[in-house]
Amino acid sequence: MEAVNSEATASPVPFGVDASEFEPGLARGWIAALPDFALGLTFLAAWLAPATMPAGSVKHLLLVMLLEFIIIHSSAFLGSVAIRGGPRGPRIMGIATLGLFYSIFAGAFSLAFHSWWPILSFWGLMLNRMLGVLIGQAPGEQQKAFIQRTWAASALFYLLGCFITILLPLPALGLTPGVVASLHLPGSGAWISQPHRAMGFGFLYFTAVACSELGSHGWMRNWKASKS
Repeated sequence: MEAVNSEATASPVPFGVDASEFEPGLARGWIAALPDFALGLTFLAAWLAPATMPAGSVKHLLLVMLLEFIIIHSSAFLGSVAIRGGPRGPRIMGIATLGLFYSIFAGAFSLAFHSWWPILSFWGLMLNRMLGVLIGQAPGEQQKAFIQRTWAASALFYLLGCFITILLPLPALGLTPGVVASLHLPGSGAWISQPHRAMGFGFLYFTAVACSELGSHGWMRNWKASKS
């Protein structure tokens, strides 16, 4: 009877989260997910009603999606350097070297859009990733697995979102041809001529990442186990 009552009153565990990790991971999951939910809603607002957004919002959101590609690509290498053992010095040098390399791409975006925002944001993220190494925090096995799941989930959502929003028809909604012409977006390509695709991409991508973060990307672990 006591066992039945304890099960009935237990808090529900989100899909994909190991019960042993639920209590310490729930609050962290929400903390990690809220900024991505906010970004997803920002992209949706720019897609639905760009006139209500601050000037230059669509251009800045385009930069966000371009910068996100660099972050995902670099994370695979940065993560492998950060979680490997050994002295902190070589790991810090490895992360800094990779950061300088990827700064070339962030700098190219800065030049193309006449803004320092991409390069500054990239290095802000870089310093955030170096913090654990700088203070001597060595990730445990569960943390290493979490870093790997985070990268895999982000890369998968980015590729799927890019495929869906580039190849499939999407409504322009608030980003009509007249509105797009008034934005004076630099460059060329599908995202420049049809920025509603990038806004839809951002909405789908960041919302999917946020939902996955709520469960600590546990579905990746379950999916991998089902394939083995």
